[in-house]
Amino acid sequence: MKANEIVTVLNHFKDSSYQRVFIDGTWGIGKTKYVLDFKNAHSDACYVSLFGKKDIESIIQEIYFQIVNSVPNGKFKKYSRKVREIFNNVNIEFHGLTISVPLIEKLHSTLYKELGKKGTYIIIFDDLERKHHDLDIKEILGLIDSLAKIENIKTVLIAATDQLEEDEETFKNYKEKAIDRTYTIEEYADEAPLKILGEEIWKVIGIIAEEFEFNNLRTFEKTSLFIKEVIEILGEEVFTDKFTRDDVYRMCFATVFFNIEHKGEMKLLDTDKPNSELRNAFYLTDESGVIEYLYNYILKNSLDNVMCKSVFHHIRKWYETGTYTKEIIINLIESINSYKEKPKSFYSSEEEILDIIENTREYIRNLNGTEPLDDIISKLNTALAWCEVLSDDFGISVEEIVKLVDENIPNKIDLTKSSYQNGIDLWDYHIESEEARKVVKSISEALKVEYYNLLVNQIRDCFIQKSYNEYLYLIQLQDSIISIKDNPIRDIVVKSIRDNQFFFPIPSGRITEEHWYWCRRINVLIRDIEEHWGIENYYDDFKSYIYGLEINKQDNILQHRLRHLFEKN
Repeated sequence: MKANEIVTVLNHFKDSSYQRVFIDGTWGIGKTKYVLDFKNAHSDACYVSLFGKKDIESIIQEIYFQIVNSVPNGKFKKYSRKVREIFNNVNIEFHGLTISVPLIEKLHSTLYKELGKKGTYIIIFDDLERKHHDLDIKEILGLIDSLAKIENIKTVLIAATDQLEEDEETFKNYKEKAIDRTYTIEEYADEAPLKILGEEIWKVIGIIAEEFEFNNLRTFEKTSLFIKEVIEILGEEVFTDKFTRDDVYRMCFATVFFNIEHKGEMKLLDTDKPNSELRNAFYLTDESGVIEYLYNYILKNSLDNVMCKSVFHHIRKWYETGTYTKEIIINLIESINSYKEKPKSFYSSEEEILDIIENTREYIRNLNGTEPLDDIISKLNTALAWCEVLSDDFGISVEEIVKLVDENIPNKIDLTKSSYQNGIDLWDYHIESEEARKVVKSISEALKVEYYNLLVNQIRDCFIQKSYNEYLYLIQLQDSIISIKDNPIRDIVVKSIRDNQFFFPIPSGRITEEHWYWCRRINVLIRDIEEHWGIENYYDDFKSYIYGLEINKQDNILQHRLRHLFEKN
């Protein structure tokens, strides 16, 4: 049932034949909120939190005070005096009072008689799992049972049984004796997130949140507070059609969800194909990998502007550590907002359009290697589209453009990501002219070649430095073998492997598990290259090189390992 149905349950409970009911639900699902809604709407109900309670006496005392306080204003002194007269052997004070259950019974019946009240008085006990460890759970169940035997008194117990820990078994054993009916809250109320976040924010993140199964409303509460903090610090003036409030809502929610619901673990990677841990391990290598995970797996690529990922890192660090540098974040936001997309030049004059083309020519000819590749492509796309409209010659060939952007290409590459993720998607740039399409495709091909050039160089460095634990680059290369169709890339890979002793660290003497794992990966890599690229005798050449080394004649354990590697596989 949903949390808001608690009110209906308690309303029915008043007039039902049940005396003792139990409401179970995980933390943060909204139990207390709706219980208090019921209590505030009914004067004949009292609410007692067991949080930190060490003994039964303190619980009974709190019940007593709530019963006395239920007397209408103006009559409290009168009925307090009558109660004193009836129980003249008890010192009725608000502190240090020890009261027995029979006294509560007599007090309750006396007050109801004097006040002319009829009906049921409901006592609600909340936070069972948060009681002090000195208080035996059997004492609480005994108290509930005793109170429920008093005429016109009913009891409600509320807990998150998944948090009872060492008391769980005891509770199960005694629950049937002390409880008449159990209700389980499995979902928060439909309207709860909307009330917590407000319509504007829920409209944005509700679509994302509903993709996941979780019932902790505190995640929404913490998201709401964090959003308010971020906007208060950054200021309203930072938001534009390029850096939107909606993207801030999304980044804040993904960050809070990742930390609260998934405890900072990349749990969604487990839903991939078998053996995905190594394939997806690059997500774990650095901060950018975590942001890519949040963007792809939690936000499902839903940012209005993918450039906001540069701010995402700071949002995440801000929430997790409380540390942020406002100046850096503002500068990033300003760069996003100042990024010039294709100008809306339909109403511009021909002279203005020609100026745009000429400015792009000068920009391309004077690149210094620091300009973002995205900016370069965007400017070229605009200029070449207008060249086509005006039948104007841009004056720089495709081959020349690729040479001019050569130093900018490495800045686009992130070796912690696959070749596909490092590629250029033409759809992202809304390519409008055939010439622009040729340019972007050529840059994309150059980017791909450079990616594999840097990747094999990174593998070579790991091999030379004996950093065998850094095998993720090796896995990335192996996972790409089937998809690599371009001969220039194949030539780079094959030559680099041959020129560097096949990247094979001879497993002689005492070795580590990482060392042996690297040897196995190289063995599979070279076998796959021969199979999928059709390079005849490549694998045999590799084995011949290894077996021909002088060290093989002297090291018996090495010979054993090589037989295990080559023959058993």
